[in-house]
Amino acid sequence: MPAHLRVSLADRPGALASLTRALAAAGANVLSVTVLQREAGRAVDDLLLEWPFERPWDHVVRAVDGCPGARLHGLRHISSAESPPDTTLVAHVLAQPHRALEVMVDTLPLLLLADWAAFADRRWPREPLIASPQSPLPLPVVPATLPRARVLVVDDDPVMVLPCGDSDLRLLLGRAAGPGFTRAERDRCAALLSAVTALTRLAYRDALTTTPSDVTAAIVDGYADVDTKSATTRPRSSPASSCRK
Repeated sequence: MPAHLRVSLADRPGALASLTRALAAAGANVLSVTVLQREAGRAVDDLLLEWPFERPWDHVVRAVDGCPGARLHGLRHISSAESPPDTTLVAHVLAQPHRALEVMVDTLPLLLLADWAAFADRRWPREPLIASPQSPLPLPVVPATLPRARVLVVDDDPVMVLPCGDSDLRLLLGRAAGPGFTRAERDRCAALLSAVTALTRLAYRDALTTTPSDVTAAIVDGYADVDTKSATTRPRSSPASSCRK
């Protein structure tokens, strides 16, 4: 079964190679390695492993502990080892701009090794408008004021929450007892959200070939005011006006 291992290592030649050799000797099959960020002479890495569900983690933990300078930040089983590129999200949104936010909820957990994703209205922040199957109900408590993306720990679980431009929507992602979201993951998610918003608005700039879903309409500049509480869409009299704040 696939597993997600997060470690930090000394950012020097051979450190990562030593770790992968130790993991292989412990019986883990290393499927992929992603360098998340580098800072102050250290690198934070995500490794996807193949590790039997019934087998204890002891051998993996000892392999990490046996590498000089290595620090274990998280170790857990995950449902899939698939790690598609960010362009997968862009391609799906271009194919289905009317379901842009639904596509994000379906795709972001895979891209960011999260367990769930959801969109909520800031006025009713604990009630998801759309959510992935593993999303908690009600949603975690997050700050009422959100001028920028933030990473949090809520009830011991990592949560990332991002404002959706000038709309009332917020994007939430979470992990169940996994490693916390890094600054690099936050910035990557914010960039993806910004790109999806821009692509969706561009799709509806000149001609409305399809009708956006109730939730996606909230980020389409000039298309509609959305009452997300009642999930109704009201076309505007002025197509040049912006989303309601």
